Amino acid sequence: MTPTGAQLFLDFPRIDPDQRPLIKTGPYVAAVGALQRWKHWPGLQLALVGAPFAGKTRLLRMWASDANAALVTGEALAHAAMGEIAQLSVSALAIDDADHPEAAVGLLAALNLCRERNAAVLLSGRTDPAGWFANPPDLRSRLAAMPVARIEEPDDETIAFRLREECVLRHLILPDESVAYLSSRMERSWTTVGRVADQIERTPGRAESLRSARAVLLGLGMDPG
Repeated sequence: MTPTGAQLFLDFPRIDPDQRPLIKTGPYVAAVGALQRWKHWPGLQLALVGAPFAGKTRLLRMWASDANAALVTGEALAHAAMGEIAQLSVSALAIDDADHPEAAVGLLAALNLCRERNAAVLLSGRTDPAGWFANPPDLRSRLAAMPVARIEEPDDETIAFRLREECVLRHLILPDESVAYLSSRMERSWTTVGRVADQIERTPGRAESLRSARAVLLGLGMDPG
């Protein structure tokens, strides 16, 4: 961090009613339910955890819109001046990638601010917050006591939904049979969904037939079944 710190910019997300609907299948049920009950969180704080590409940022933005919260990233806190964090005027705060390896001091300042203001705070990270930082000790103990909502590993239904979403973002429309074929045979991870969608773009036929869909899996070294 520089002596003065970088200027901290706040985002105030607003959800477009015309955007694609939020997926609420198995792996997301508990997390979405916890976010909707935010006024009843113990200490008005919660950590949302999930593997990379599980959809944490989208859920954070949904909550920030619902709670009229400001949104910052752990990286931004890592480079912000402590005085600026302490003087933020927020009624609620969402911190994406709060487990950024350099964010500890800034994160503690943000948590102190929210406690003083009685402001709700939502953090996101890849693992349970108890293991994010060894120091400062006060931060470690507070994170260890923080309630956690988890995005679970994807099931078949969610893999299919997410694959459709990723393809739509790339302006690709897959037939139902191709989605069913790919989602039942691809590796089960959030990261793989994006890899498959990228491979569809590169594959002749763009998975519009089962033959092309098979070529997508072969191109990624996966068993086409």
